[in-house]
Amino acid sequence: MRPSPVMLALLLALSPGAVAFQASAPIAHAQSGTDAAVAQSETDALAAQNGPLQSGADGNVTNDTTGVMTLGTAPTRTAFDRPSLALGSSLATDYDGFQTQLGVNTLDQQLSAAGSDEEQRRILNRYQYRIDNRIISLEAREGQATQSFVNGTLSKSEYLRTLGQIDLAAAETRQQINALEERTDEANFGFDARSMEAKLASLEGPVRNHVGTVVDGSDASTRIYVEAGDNGVILSMIDDGQYVREVSRTDNRNPGETGSMSFEEAENEIIGPQFPWVMDIDNINGGEQRQYSSLSVLRFIYFHQHGQFTAYLDTSTEQIYRTIQRKHLAEEDSVPPGPGVVESSTDLRLAVNRTYAGGPLRVRLTNETGAPVESEITVDGEPVGRTSDNGVLWTLGPAEQFTVGATHDGRSVNVTTTPVDPR
Repeated sequence: MRPSPVMLALLLALSPGAVAFQASAPIAHAQSGTDAAVAQSETDALAAQNGPLQSGADGNVTNDTTGVMTLGTAPTRTAFDRPSLALGSSLATDYDGFQTQLGVNTLDQQLSAAGSDEEQRRILNRYQYRIDNRIISLEAREGQATQSFVNGTLSKSEYLRTLGQIDLAAAETRQQINALEERTDEANFGFDARSMEAKLASLEGPVRNHVGTVVDGSDASTRIYVEAGDNGVILSMIDDGQYVREVSRTDNRNPGETGSMSFEEAENEIIGPQFPWVMDIDNINGGEQRQYSSLSVLRFIYFHQHGQFTAYLDTSTEQIYRTIQRKHLAEEDSVPPGPGVVESSTDLRLAVNRTYAGGPLRVRLTNETGAPVESEITVDGEPVGRTSDNGVLWTLGPAEQFTVGATHDGRSVNVTTTPVDPR
């Protein structure tokens, strides 16, 4: 059995149930601009055998980055959307904030008027009960919205807005949890704030948060990929030079059961076999582990050459039920692009590095001399952005066969290709 990176690293105590580790310095991977054409049939075969495919500067297919979690089966519905400001959503968010503040003020008044510690504990218990109910309500709301999106009765825009609203409501609920925690010491009221916050993890995420900030008018919109089915939800986006992906697998989580597993067992038996690259000691640059015993949950965070990988593991099902990934798309620590397909029918040369559905798709446009060309890029006719001064644009890859197009000075070039299999 391969030793765990944590066992090879220096353990630092952060807080009860949490440890951090610092691994050896990562090896930097310089990013080359070379694009190599790879036969699609060959790459598809390798994808099925070896998992997430990437291609280096020499065109060889490798697994030189973290893998990704999928829904396990073909998704029922996939879509792209750009969330927008919604007045109704903004008003609902403002109402949530008002209710949170009102609840805390009321709590303080009740605690001040309480005649004994026992009465204070009853007040705190009622407040905790309301928080628990709020979390259950948000979970039910997401489940209903996901099912409605899957069966086609909820539009992609409405679904994303709902997820954004739930994320903002979860943030409000965290404030309630913090308020309760701050008021428990004097009354000697036992309260596991960290476990309650962990319950919110599946309702939150960087993509959901972005949707929420767009919906309430505090952020600009970006293109988002959404994939949903009976087993869960996948969301991804490109934000500020990073590829961001969050996955929730409802079939891998059973909160009604209990289980026990050490950090080392979880890494060696579950995380390592599924995500071998991120578990390689040469790739890790530190991390954090936290245990939520009352929930039978372990959380792992790894910092690596290309970004950050977070996994939540249910020790009763012994499965990973949630992952969040951030991958750099610029500078020398960028994730390597996938296998390339090139079209140069004119004096323009369009190179498209294939990726999995919703993954980071690299597009590069050059002229006959190899000089970069700035141009608007379309995917299946939809404008997705403009190549930068180095001729490169990172966007999101569709789930089915697609066509990437570019036009410059009246000349057009197109590449039609298919996604790779992330498994």
